[in-house]
Amino acid sequence: MSVPHPGDDPNPNLYAQLKRDVLDRIPQITAVEFVPDDIEARQLRATFGPSRLDPPTGPESPELELKWYRQDPHDWFRIDYNDPNTDFHAGWHQDEDHPDLGRTHFQYSTRDEVDRWGVTLDHETPSLILWEIIETLLEDVRPTYQYSHLEK
Repeated sequence: MSVPHPGDDPNPNLYAQLKRDVLDRIPQITAVEFVPDDIEARQLRATFGPSRLDPPTGPESPELELKWYRQDPHDWFRIDYNDPNTDFHAGWHQDEDHPDLGRTHFQYSTRDEVDRWGVTLDHETPSLILWEIIETLLEDVRPTYQYSHLEK
């Protein structure tokens, strides 16, 4: 169960910035939408082209869901990647679900395995944090954790 965010409602302008500055520039992403719409944006959803990923997945498109609340001293966010083809989930959360892991943690689950640990991000601004997380997802997390259970 997720701990409710303590900050203000999401900022549609921040979501528009994250869409424009980051998500629209990732070649593996084929669509980005505001949920429920661009006026009342409460989250962003990005769809990955299954054949654009390395290694490819499919036939269904993986998604990245993003919720972000600006607040002091640290923002609250949840960035979750789900691949329905392999039942793989990876998430970066800066919330209060696991205070024993520090301010920010990473978690993943496969059909056979679940794990989580604290992480330190190199950046402070939302756009750079999102770039860092997507780069880590594509270059490290998917190859290392999404397919590790298939090699057993």
